[in-house]
Amino acid sequence: MDISKRERDYIVLLKELSSEFPVRISDLARASGVKEPTAYESIKRMEEKGLVKVRKGIVVLTDTGLLTYLKIIKAHRVLELLFVKHGADPDEACKECANIDYLISESMVQKAYNSLGSPSVCPHGRPIEVNVQ
Repeated sequence: MDISKRERDYIVLLKELSSEFPVRISDLARASGVKEPTAYESIKRMEEKGLVKVRKGIVVLTDTGLLTYLKIIKAHRVLELLFVKHGADPDEACKECANIDYLISESMVQKAYNSLGSPSVCPHGRPIEVNVQ
């Protein structure tokens, strides 16, 4: 599924913020530095794609949204390792990966993962999910 950079960022924010409290569109707008109408339009498009549901003002990831999150995070962490292996600073690699992790195909992520020796954690010590499908 094709998603935009903003949709990628909202998916990641939703997953991270929802572990602490229910997430409203205003929370997403504030966390991403945009106005509420901008966030609303993005969430509306994401709902049409089946990535999120909005219920009583609360935005939640659907199963499709959660799977998309897991794929993004796996790609992110594998790419981080690849960049760090080739001399990048872990924090710099993290920032760069956030710009491309949602664009890389699952097959390329898997090839990179395998070539790195099937690592279990990223440079920051966060786990890499093995079976994301």
